[in-house]
Amino acid sequence: MAVKHYAQIEFDLFSDPKFRGLSSNDVRFIYLTAHCSKLSNYLGIFRYPIEIWSYDSNVKPAEIQAALSELEAKGLVEYDQDTQTLRLIGWFYTLNGPRNGNQMKGHIKSFLGLSRCDPEMLCRSVAEFTVSSFSAASLWENDSPEHRKVNDAFRTFLKYLHFKFGTGFGEILENEINASGKDTFGAIQAVFHMLSSGGPSTVEPFRKGFETVSKQEMTGEENIKNQKKTNVVHDGKHIVSASPLSETMNSRLAMEARGSQK
Repeated sequence: MAVKHYAQIEFDLFSDPKFRGLSSNDVRFIYLTAHCSKLSNYLGIFRYPIEIWSYDSNVKPAEIQAALSELEAKGLVEYDQDTQTLRLIGWFYTLNGPRNGNQMKGHIKSFLGLSRCDPEMLCRSVAEFTVSSFSAASLWENDSPEHRKVNDAFRTFLKYLHFKFGTGFGEILENEINASGKDTFGAIQAVFHMLSSGGPSTVEPFRKGFETVSKQEMTGEENIKNQKKTNVVHDGKHIVSASPLSETMNSRLAMEARGSQK
């Protein structure tokens, strides 16, 4: 991962209601310290043990924990105690967001290199990065070769995350689009077909976390179960299928068998 030698902090931060609403300048300083840490990176999500944060801020660990609770409540950061990972929320919507194809591809490579990171935190960071990147790409010339380069990179990256984390990733990405970049929906859907075709809309989960299942999926699962029930009859102690299931009819062995009968 690329080493970071400087921090970019927008002047607008000091007029941000969340930042100004913090209880003291001490808490504000602790927040700014995280931006300037040598452990930080270009993704705004990095491992930052409380002890090191305490040393960087020159305050006691208990003060970091207290400030952290306030910063999380304000929606400025999220912190995973198990992996000691910090995420600076809104990172990619500032000067730290990528502006060209090479930066975007470099960030994707850095994301793939992250280790011991909370899955949901990682997905929220990637969702923010994705929306920010496609917002920036919308300002490029239509015939810019950067479009194809970035689309190919995101197509592979987002598909990888979908297979790694399941539908939970798509739900987080859709919610980020709803909140911060509805105008990017079409461009993102073009490279990530797992988004709903009806446009931006909040997905309501049945269960918390990455085991969430949409209402459409639940209905589909129920239909499959009902179909299996109607295709099964009891014959004494054995269960016999009344008619072959589509999975059986379309299996490789079945197709070969049908071919050998011709």
